[in-house]
Amino acid sequence: MDIHEYYRQAGNFHGHLCPGLAIGVRAACEAGQALGTQMADRHNHIQCLAESTACWLDGIQFVLGSTLGNGALKIDDTGKSAFSFYNPETGESLRYYLLELPRERPREELIDYILSAPLDSIFRTGPVRRPFPPRSGKAPEILCPRCGEKFRADKALCRDGLALCPHCG
Repeated sequence: MDIHEYYRQAGNFHGHLCPGLAIGVRAACEAGQALGTQMADRHNHIQCLAESTACWLDGIQFVLGSTLGNGALKIDDTGKSAFSFYNPETGESLRYYLLELPRERPREELIDYILSAPLDSIFRTGPVRRPFPPRSGKAPEILCPRCGEKFRADKALCRDGLALCPHCG
């Protein structure tokens, strides 16, 4: 499948077609190729640490199958338009930082530019800045004495000698 088809199908997953989705699809396709995975295998175990939240996350999830739920997508919200990709099987990794795009272009032209321009016109590439965060163990659940709802014990806030959930603390 070519990148434009990935983009169209990702649009069904995301709910609409937009430049942000194109950015995520492009980053994921490039990373998948660079890290030696087959794009036809959406469960190829590539991990992604995204440095902000936007439509591109759905493009990454759709192309790579890396999701918050399966632990292969994590967000470290620094507010930067950057993505670090990791292949845990080979130890290879890379980081893409989104360059300034020609936003004066009409929307469809901009999307096509994102999907087809040379990689170094879209992203600055380089080494990752930190390892992929380890999977957190499943912490036991406890009951909040204030609201009565269960929550993970590692999220407790101690107030007046009580272990409160984040909402009550």
